[in-house]
Amino acid sequence: KIESRLCGPLSLIKVVVLCLVTVGCSEERKHVNEKPVVPVSGIVHVDGAPMAGVKVNFHPKEQEDSHRVFPRATTDAEGGFKAWTYQKDDGLTTGEYTMTFIAHGKPAPFQRESDMPDLFGGKYSNPKNTEFTLTVPESGEPVDLGTISLTR
Repeated sequence: KIESRLCGPLSLIKVVVLCLVTVGCSEERKHVNEKPVVPVSGIVHVDGAPMAGVKVNFHPKEQEDSHRVFPRATTDAEGGFKAWTYQKDDGLTTGEYTMTFIAHGKPAPFQRESDMPDLFGGKYSNPKNTEFTLTVPESGEPVDLGTISLTR
């Protein structure tokens, strides 16, 4: 009788759930070749006012093939953003970057935001033509980009 209680379907489910919880709550996942990051923040103003939902992309000037990451940020209601590489708001790895900006209007139901036209008409979306650059120092000091002014 003891064996049947331990091996019953309900007990088996409890054991499986316990194993999954134990594995799921173990140490934080690391990305392959993850490098240290430095906090980077700023504010985006469009035509003199803060704008929510602007996508900020950071393009490393030199990127190793083994370290293909796509750092980015999105502005909040006050136009503020915090860059992230591996996890939300964690920062950027050291080095030089160019910055691009894209903003989309609010999509209609069942329409993807990426299908909407860029509100800037593409003038800030090409990393080869952008005037916005950034150097993240090896010192590890947080970088505040201040206010970045864009126009439509």
